[in-house]
Amino acid sequence: MRRTLAENGIFLLRISVSLLMLSHGIPKVLEYETRVLQFPDPLNVGSEVSFQLLIFAEVGCSILLFLGLLGRFASVTLFIAMMVAAFVHHFNDAWAMRELPLLYAAVYATLAFTGPGSPSLDAWFSRQVFGKEEPTSPKPNRVEPGAPT
Repeated sequence: MRRTLAENGIFLLRISVSLLMLSHGIPKVLEYETRVLQFPDPLNVGSEVSFQLLIFAEVGCSILLFLGLLGRFASVTLFIAMMVAAFVHHFNDAWAMRELPLLYAAVYATLAFTGPGSPSLDAWFSRQVFGKEEPTSPKPNRVEPGAPT
């Protein structure tokens, strides 16, 4: 029962944070031409490359995470993007401006440690291709009422 609840919690966290991050990334894609000109260069690789990396993280990795495909890679990529947003892009800003990227980073770190969970394409591929079953917790021995203990 605990495992099922934990898997459902990871699933809900993975789906919700993916959809929320897509709401940040899709407007950037739709307004690419205007935003790329104003985007800063926090990684010192050029503002266009920095913007493309951010779009890859916010849109591409969010879709991967939503599907549960390459879940740990997507989570780590998004974690790095949020840490850059919090501590490089918003370096001179008030703490309140860093709060949302840090909250996202905490969720992505959690998903990087736990993985995308069993309702994911990663788990499906693992079962189908490698024949690996999810580890199950041992069931306690059931004692019939009235039986000696």
